[in-house]
Amino acid sequence: MKKSDFEITFWGVRGSLPVPGPSTVKYGGNTSCVQVQINKRLFILDAGTGIFHLGQHLLKTRKNVSGDIFITHTHWDHIQGFPFFAPAFIRGNHFTLYGQTKVNSTFADLMKGQMTYQHFPVSLGEMGSTIDFHELDTGIEVDLGDGISLNTIHTNHPNGSLAYRLNYKGRSCCYITDTEHYSCVDPKLKNFVKDADLVIYDSNYTDEEYPQFVGYGHSTWQEAIKLMKAADAKKLVLFHHDKGRNDEEMEKVENQARASYPNCIAAREGLVIPL
Repeated sequence: MKKSDFEITFWGVRGSLPVPGPSTVKYGGNTSCVQVQINKRLFILDAGTGIFHLGQHLLKTRKNVSGDIFITHTHWDHIQGFPFFAPAFIRGNHFTLYGQTKVNSTFADLMKGQMTYQHFPVSLGEMGSTIDFHELDTGIEVDLGDGISLNTIHTNHPNGSLAYRLNYKGRSCCYITDTEHYSCVDPKLKNFVKDADLVIYDSNYTDEEYPQFVGYGHSTWQEAIKLMKAADAKKLVLFHHDKGRNDEEMEKVENQARASYPNCIAAREGLVIPL
């Protein structure tokens, strides 16, 4: 079978806290990290604990590693794996980290902050590889070369977060994690995911659970389906699973969502989706 030139692999699918263990074997317990491979170009969406396993895989399969890492925001569950990303410790490797400045801190300072000596024995500057930083803002388009482009949009999350859309040869993958829905489908978000081939969406809660967590910055699978239908998007991947939801409960959520929107799947570690 011919390998796809646009492929998405899930390495971490949980929100808030890594919860690996016997009750999360099927879906996985690592926090957010998604690999997007477009031909030879490596793109990584978030650097939660799942990036550790991605790094180990890259060491086994590639002699030299370079890539672009897009951070939605710097809450711990989206960056806590980066200090353990082994390819970043190897001289000759090269990574560009993309993210957003917050208040009085640049994106570079935010990423370096968790690796100050009080928190980690190796500083980001001592990791070995060449690491560049690129500041992003909301509502922009970035030409990444090789016919690949990136769009950004601001999401509804405490202290702000970015969603990303990667486009290549008429196909697109949207990564929308850590966002809270409104009373109606957000028209800006609807336009952002319009006709997308794949939408990875924050489905931390169900509609029944959500009233207890208003203002936490997360959404539901029911709202994800509303967005998909409004935007004429295609395949939905439920993502950022609640830290307390075990495999049996995740299966129930996935089955309910698929009954309402058949072209839907819950993200699980190791899942590969070609576009």
